[in-house]
Amino acid sequence: MGHLQTEQVFQSFDTLFSFSKQDVAVAVSGGSDSMGLLLLLSDWCKSKDLNLKVVTVNHQLRESAQKECEFVEGVAKDLGWKHQTLYWKNQTQFGNLSKKAREGRYQLMSEWGASLGIDEFFLGHTQNDQAETVLMELKRKAGVDGLSAMPNTIKRFGVTWIRPMLDFSRCDIQDYLRANNQEWIEDPSNEDCSRTRIKIRKILPVLEDAGITVDSLATVASNLQKTREVLQKLIQQKAEEVISVSKVGEYVFHEDYWGLPEEIRGKLFARVVQFLANDDYKPRQSAVNNCLIRVKKVGSATINNFVIQKDGNNCVRIFRDPKKIRGFVHGNQFWDNRWRVVKKPKMNVRLGNLASKGLNQLNMPKDKEFTTGGLLSSPALWSEEGKLIETVFNDFGTSTVFKDTKNKAAFLLFLEGN
Repeated sequence: MGHLQTEQVFQSFDTLFSFSKQDVAVAVSGGSDSMGLLLLLSDWCKSKDLNLKVVTVNHQLRESAQKECEFVEGVAKDLGWKHQTLYWKNQTQFGNLSKKAREGRYQLMSEWGASLGIDEFFLGHTQNDQAETVLMELKRKAGVDGLSAMPNTIKRFGVTWIRPMLDFSRCDIQDYLRANNQEWIEDPSNEDCSRTRIKIRKILPVLEDAGITVDSLATVASNLQKTREVLQKLIQQKAEEVISVSKVGEYVFHEDYWGLPEEIRGKLFARVVQFLANDDYKPRQSAVNNCLIRVKKVGSATINNFVIQKDGNNCVRIFRDPKKIRGFVHGNQFWDNRWRVVKKPKMNVRLGNLASKGLNQLNMPKDKEFTTGGLLSSPALWSEEGKLIETVFNDFGTSTVFKDTKNKAAFLLFLEGN
């Protein structure tokens, strides 16, 4: 069984799984890492009287993919568990295929899990993956967030993804599989040296000769995760102090924001943009830094379909670029990934942005506290004939209530989980 002790792994399972439900989901590709996790989880679930559900995603990019899914299905069945194959299809020829396949995989699994009431998934990433990620982030000149690599748990697509094997090497897992007479599949893409991760994987033995081992790189990630946690707490504290949200939905950084340490200032800004964009990833730090430099110099900039403006009080306001907003929805529907109407007139209405046509009908004071762009992108109800019915200012007497799902309380909750 090599150096891998099941008691240690089971303790990791116990610590990371919430035990809020009886169902446990695991993503298995057929490679050694996920096959080792499958065997270990199988024994653990039986000891805890939990129900293990096994899922494999077929990206339909290789002829052998279906046979690999059938292999995993057979092993799962022999262990006594149900298996599900999900199929991903590349919808466009543009963009990074590996990234699209990864995002599509997580999206598919989260949707499948949601249909079964499952919101926790186990993944088979190992200490080797952690070490490779550190080197990849080093190549990108990453800061603390990047070099802290993969956390044991992370929330994306409404799911908690659990990585319990980050303290265990691929070599130990393969020894465990051999000791249990369990075969695994060697992914041919692991020999594709055009991929950055594979290039790095190939040079790891050379680094180990110089004393830079998989274990030491994973330890660096662990140390930086502790630093990241401290920074995260400070970011949450400063978010409470320097941020407010205006009636029209602008995120406002008050003047004290500029007095924050540069690292905190940039990370807080990036988190707000990520939250408002409903994105699973923060914008690149270089893009954030360039945006803030431009705002400080000329007073405005754009990033991820948002406009950033500095007002006369040295406050920074972030709002949706009115030029990027498209279309209307029915008055009962969720609009622009943010707004809902809680109470609406008893008539057929559409929910969209105020725009210039609506703004011209408002009696806004000249010393208004909102930017023009923020007003243009704010929600409004319109009749099917294009008549303005209501705005967030309740100017038209219908007592409509607009609910901002991206309010400050929601942002602070987002920070806690990210």
